[in-house]
Amino acid sequence: MADKIYLIALCGAADRPEGGTPTPLEQADLPNLDGLAARGSNGLLTLIDTDTPPESDSGALGLLGYDPVAHYAGRGPLEGFGMGFLRPQAAVSTVCFRLNMASFDPARAELDRRTARDLSDEELQALLETVRAEVSLADLGASYEVMGFGRHRGIIAFHHAGAALSGEVTSTDPQYERVGAFGVPRRTHAAGPLPCEPIVDTPAARRTAQLVNAFVERSAASLEAAPVNRRRREGGRLAANRIILRDGGDRLPELKPFEELHGRTLTVFGQVPAERGLAQLMGAGFVDGRQPAGQADADYYRDLAAALAADPAGVVYVHVKGPDEAAHDGDAQGKTDALESLDAHFFGQLLPAVTAADTVIVTGDHATPWRLRIHSADPVPVAVAGPGVPVDEVMSFSERAAVTGRLGHRRACDLLPAVTTVGQPGRHHTGGEANA
Repeated sequence: MADKIYLIALCGAADRPEGGTPTPLEQADLPNLDGLAARGSNGLLTLIDTDTPPESDSGALGLLGYDPVAHYAGRGPLEGFGMGFLRPQAAVSTVCFRLNMASFDPARAELDRRTARDLSDEELQALLETVRAEVSLADLGASYEVMGFGRHRGIIAFHHAGAALSGEVTSTDPQYERVGAFGVPRRTHAAGPLPCEPIVDTPAARRTAQLVNAFVERSAASLEAAPVNRRRREGGRLAANRIILRDGGDRLPELKPFEELHGRTLTVFGQVPAERGLAQLMGAGFVDGRQPAGQADADYYRDLAAALAADPAGVVYVHVKGPDEAAHDGDAQGKTDALESLDAHFFGQLLPAVTAADTVIVTGDHATPWRLRIHSADPVPVAVAGPGVPVDEVMSFSERAAVTGRLGHRRACDLLPAVTTVGQPGRHHTGGEANA
């Protein structure tokens, strides 16, 4: 069995091969990643199924050996739990959502869901502080907690002490619809925020929809007049004048402790509160792996690689964000550049620190094809190198190269159990059991 397993999820790195056009992974100069692929076994992973695009939390769940189809209960509650907003033992009923700070021009019927990605953390926190000070739900018997997290993103929890709330409601974010517990992106969507509606006809769902709609309406009035938005308009930038919500939920998944499942300890180096929530539910350690504001990529990747190498856990999982941002912006060259920076500065530092007894797994938590600008259900490449892992004929890390690899095409949740059990994953196809 390997001494230590490095499980590295390159956020959104995978793309959709189309015709003879190279994907960013194929276009990029990746000597370290390609070298890793050349000395191990390669294949493709389906994170959830062939129809459901993963997000980073459901992708992480699968990569860590838990079947998302069986266990996933929604991102909102995981985010809320990770931030301390969802307290399962409390007498108060709570439902949590992800939020985006968006810009909406009703006259033109134009919605920018990410407020052009130029919202600084200082602006985000000031806007939410304005909302906290001016928006109340006390007349509806409810309260809320809201936290900004990463430029245009955040988490909100609605609390009601006197009556039940329910996560069985629709999103106000028009790009996402609920499919079971999953938030699935729409290829085409409405040009403005949507009303929240009950999915089931229960008092709890109706009450929750009422709270959500009241908050969205009241916060919009507050944001329109906020000093931050006045300054943004004066500077020719979009006003962050709408809060849109998605991925609501009121329950958490029940997960067997990671060490009991795999016989190893785990540290999660995460980027989002949902990963903190997953780590807590799995009985794992958590390290905030986000890049500090103002830190250069090379310095950030150097420090991250050193922290991974020094961590004493039997499995270290790291979610590396770089390529995903450019893919969401439809920037193929930016995605290629992000991959090359990762290869040079992260893998160039980490791989020399890996011992001969360690195993390295490199894959993705989801695909983000740059032409789509959204997550997709496409399989992601995986490379596994370490003691006892056979070497196949694949010489580069990419979507097309991985098709011919020894690992074949399997579900993500089957991979880590095979590696931790025997240290030598064998070939099988999607839907089967892992073979030694």
